[in-house]
Amino acid sequence: MFRSRAGALRSMRWAAVLALGVSSALVGAGPASAAEAEITSGSLTWGFKASFRNYVKGGNGDPPIAVSNGATVNADGTFTFPSTGGTHDAAAGTTNATYGGTVVFSYPAHLLTITLANPTVAVSGGTASLKADVDLATTMTEPVSVKQATIATLTGSPATNGNTVTGSNLAAALTSVGAGAFNGFYAAGEALDPVSFTFTTAGGTAPATPVVTVDPAQGLDPAGATVTVRGTGFDPDFNNGAGIYVSFGPKVDEHWANAGVLQVTKWVNKTNEPTDARDRMAADGSFTTTLPISAVYTDRNGDEVDCTEVQCYVITFAARGSADRRQDTFTPITFTRTGAGGNSAQQRITSTVTGGPLSLSVAGATVALPPVGKGEYARAPLNTATVADLRGAGTGWSLVGQVSEFTSAAGGVIAGNYLGWAPTANVVNDPLGGTTGAVAPGAVAAPGAGLGEARALCTAGAGTSNGVFACGAELNLGVPASAAAGDYVATLTLTLS
Repeated sequence: MFRSRAGALRSMRWAAVLALGVSSALVGAGPASAAEAEITSGSLTWGFKASFRNYVKGGNGDPPIAVSNGATVNADGTFTFPSTGGTHDAAAGTTNATYGGTVVFSYPAHLLTITLANPTVAVSGGTASLKADVDLATTMTEPVSVKQATIATLTGSPATNGNTVTGSNLAAALTSVGAGAFNGFYAAGEALDPVSFTFTTAGGTAPATPVVTVDPAQGLDPAGATVTVRGTGFDPDFNNGAGIYVSFGPKVDEHWANAGVLQVTKWVNKTNEPTDARDRMAADGSFTTTLPISAVYTDRNGDEVDCTEVQCYVITFAARGSADRRQDTFTPITFTRTGAGGNSAQQRITSTVTGGPLSLSVAGATVALPPVGKGEYARAPLNTATVADLRGAGTGWSLVGQVSEFTSAAGGVIAGNYLGWAPTANVVNDPLGGTTGAVAPGAVAAPGAGLGEARALCTAGAGTSNGVFACGAELNLGVPASAAAGDYVATLTLTLS
């Protein structure tokens, strides 16, 4: 009879190779920008997970936990890693803060050594993560060695004080890559110890945020009025000193390229001499100018615009058609309605929706097939794989699986193609009732022509891939009559691309 290993000898370990590639793409450092600054000092404090440290401390390591290369152990058992540099760009919202030091977890009786080194806090596109070098040495499964892998996602709001950024007790959740590197002790999504870090940069801080006030901004006479526009926090050297346009009209798509709908525009930069059409910006990024406006006008396209019917704004944006939107502001203007029996009041509601990653998580790290005889079949469900496509681009994705040979301690081998599956795929409903995507299961693969080759578990096509999806399968291992008896182990790798 064949028996599958249970407990510490896991019959299947999720490699989830592409989960590392997706996270890395989020935090890759690009060329230095004007606001990017070098990190000069700081530290990071983290303990991975208290329950794991307690487990290792109860073992026979000599010592069970060792630190080196600048890492230190704190009184509560967590570790502190010193800064080794990196960059921070407050304007772009990107950080790549690197820290040094090594921690070794050793449990010889359980055939386990895990080395964690060189953590990095990476932020890009509104997503924060913790990367590190992790080496797993064990005879229970294949060894793992990853360099600057994304092992945890971070949630929280770091604070900035001058040139110093501090993150205190940021929530950390294990990734699929982290789960594999730590031998499957915890599943992807498991809460880890909170992460705290600090770093200081040598100058290079981001420019102030542009702020505009308009006086008056409400209850204007529809027949016409002159408003005073004051701005601060602008960059006089931005866009090679070209400056900004200060305009009045409705907000339209690609407003910087559709100025024909605007009623009036003034060009403001650091060298202009004031005229009816131009004004000057001070060296500190401030300016004061005036705009003559009215509620109803005919735009340059020959269309009538009525700002008592549509919302109009005093708008600032980069001059000369620049695609950089950091100088954009929109200040709403309201007019008194005539013949309507009174005034109206409006409130402008704004919101920022941040994008997200393409990610993969798996509900468990082990699938235990039941005992099976030669020439028979063993079936068990695959742990559910959840794909979240939060990129908003709808470019499509596929989740592909491939299994290694099944091997036993006695030298027995069963080819990977003897493992087949019958995939399933479902959409995880959006609780807010948003437009959901569509997902399709892969083709059934029969034992003998199965997962020794890469085969699709589920796919989502372009235009329908946004959302969250659950992919599963009924695994079916056919055991050839020539196979030797024993406990067999294989690794199934799911790759998301």
